[in-house]
Amino acid sequence: MFSPLWHGSFSEQNKGRVVHRGFSIQSFQRGDQQAFNIVFACYYRSLCYFANKLVPVKAIAEDITQESFVRLWEKHDAFSCHHAIKTFLYIVTRNACLNVLKQWSRDRKIEDMWRSTYDETEESLLTNLTRSEELKGLFNAIKELPAECRKVIELCFIEGFENKAIAQRLHLSVHTIKNQKARGLYLLKKRLLR
Repeated sequence: MFSPLWHGSFSEQNKGRVVHRGFSIQSFQRGDQQAFNIVFACYYRSLCYFANKLVPVKAIAEDITQESFVRLWEKHDAFSCHHAIKTFLYIVTRNACLNVLKQWSRDRKIEDMWRSTYDETEESLLTNLTRSEELKGLFNAIKELPAECRKVIELCFIEGFENKAIAQRLHLSVHTIKNQKARGLYLLKKRLLR
């Protein structure tokens, strides 16, 4: 992408301006390719190392570093000193690395969730089919119960009411509800076993 011309560091500061082999912040602000190459050569290796410590895949760390320099170039006229360039590069690189790590984490969670759902689905598909057939048979058997018995069984086991609440609702005694429930369960067991 960018060809570095010099591998070293900025060495001289003069009233906020950094000068090295013809580099000046003004030439960088004007978009001078030579000035950019000096910055690139100065920071590329250390930024790659920094990114690779955060993102343990070297190729991705290098891509992130390259992208940081692209973003620097796009904003070249906004920098007033060498320190601002350095700070910008490290912050942009760090944020990009963190974004990659967050994306990996999200992808891993989605993959784990999908995998567990797939495993559960495959294992429990037959179980669920069997259970739904059993429930269908149970509901059909409940429909065949005598009317009073059916009401008590539905209110108790399908709607979840307690004996006392069923008794109040049907205007019957709790003793009668218990008898109807026992009778209903006996008849259901007989029909389902058949």
